[in-house]
Amino acid sequence: MTKPTYRNGTGSAKKADDENLGKSRRDHRWFAPVLVKLRKVFENKKLAAELAVRANRSTRVCEDWISTPPRGAPDGEALAALQNSDVGSIVFLALTKGCTHPWRQKLNCQIEISQLLDQQRETAARLAALQRGDL
Repeated sequence: MTKPTYRNGTGSAKKADDENLGKSRRDHRWFAPVLVKLRKVFENKKLAAELAVRANRSTRVCEDWISTPPRGAPDGEALAALQNSDVGSIVFLALTKGCTHPWRQKLNCQIEISQLLDQQRETAARLAALQRGDL
């Protein structure tokens, strides 16, 4: 294959000192925090198979995502499918963990409030059951 040239055929299309402004398509590190969380969720199951079901992709494609080093990462459609699945909150929180914007801090507060309210309901139900003598 020849190097690209200008239309008039003289000179190379790119000079040696030209800056490469694009990102490499082989950089799949953005998906690593998601994999860490999903490995914890599916620790006793086959992660590739679980991802395949949720992302609407083949198991073989998902094996590429979880390989070391990764040979791929979900495209937009697969990522949307993961976020719309039962592990969507885990995927979203892992992707935005390092975000320092105020909206993420507010979201952290809302998540913690929700968890505390759930814990409070569970504790109240357990206390009521103990007081009734149901246990």
